[in-house]
Amino acid sequence: MNMRRLALAVFALLLFATVLVLFLWRLEDHDLERRGSVPFSFTAGDNRLSGMAWLPVGDPIAVVVLVHGDGPQDRTSGGYAPPLVNVLLDGGIAVASWDKPGVGASSGNWLDQTMTDRADEARAALNALAIMVPGDVPRGAIGFSQAGWVLPKLSAKDTDFIVLIGPAVSWEQQGRFYHRLELAGESEARIVQALAHDAEQNERLFGANARFDAVTSDGMSRDRWEFVRRNRMADATRDLSTLDVPTLALWGQNDLNVDAVTDAAIYRTLLLERHPANRIMVIPDATHGLLKAEPYNYQLVSQWPLWAQARFLIEGRFAYASSALDAITGFIEQAAVAGHGHAHGAAPNRK
Repeated sequence: MNMRRLALAVFALLLFATVLVLFLWRLEDHDLERRGSVPFSFTAGDNRLSGMAWLPVGDPIAVVVLVHGDGPQDRTSGGYAPPLVNVLLDGGIAVASWDKPGVGASSGNWLDQTMTDRADEARAALNALAIMVPGDVPRGAIGFSQAGWVLPKLSAKDTDFIVLIGPAVSWEQQGRFYHRLELAGESEARIVQALAHDAEQNERLFGANARFDAVTSDGMSRDRWEFVRRNRMADATRDLSTLDVPTLALWGQNDLNVDAVTDAAIYRTLLLERHPANRIMVIPDATHGLLKAEPYNYQLVSQWPLWAQARFLIEGRFAYASSALDAITGFIEQAAVAGHGHAHGAAPNRK
């Protein structure tokens, strides 16, 4: 009997140790402190942007900048970027990211920016990266959501490749998509009527003759209201029709933020034939950020319940939908192979 109890105790101890080791192993996906890194800073317009560049073991096969989506995001996107960054580093890809203007250690105000301003900022970051990692190392940009109005403004003079995750095409169409989701189950006639009323309201609130009113602006700050007014006509169609950079564009099939089916179709029409390396993908059972849809499909990370936050902490890179991360790293690896021998090299020769 005593031997049986001892055996059970040993088994329980081993089981606990195994679970602990697995948990700590998964937590490594959220840890960037263990990685080699150097401060990353540059100037864009009147703003001084501050961030970090993380380096893989050995010489990088490529270097990328992360271009944030909407909101006051810091260099790690509030702690949600490290699993992706660690996957890239494991693939030999150096990663640089920065605090958006007015966030963390960066000066300025991100709400003062247009999408052109954001493209100029990404261009400045890529040039700063060329100085940091000189030589025949391909450079690229990975952009999220709102970056769909930013990165297509770049050209082959600026970057060697682009990866877009959940990119929007039209600001106005995205708003209609949101509203359609809210009206799910209503008749088509009711939806058409509601969308027409919504368009009238938007013109009244944000149009050329609109004036800021704290009461009628749906709780927006004046800065956010001005940001919407500056950017509400954003549409990537024209930029996509002339984009000359190898591009991978991915959407989650279950995206609640942009119309994945419609936007992917636009990308296929405008972009697919422009370069043999271009890839357009809709990832099954995936969210706006390419995470697994079943546990993580909310419009905002701030809406995640505690159990989803805990699950993300445990899963790390495995929170992403199947094939999503492989598609990104595989595309960058191919771009790196194609880029060696004719990459732009150090910044003085870049422009």
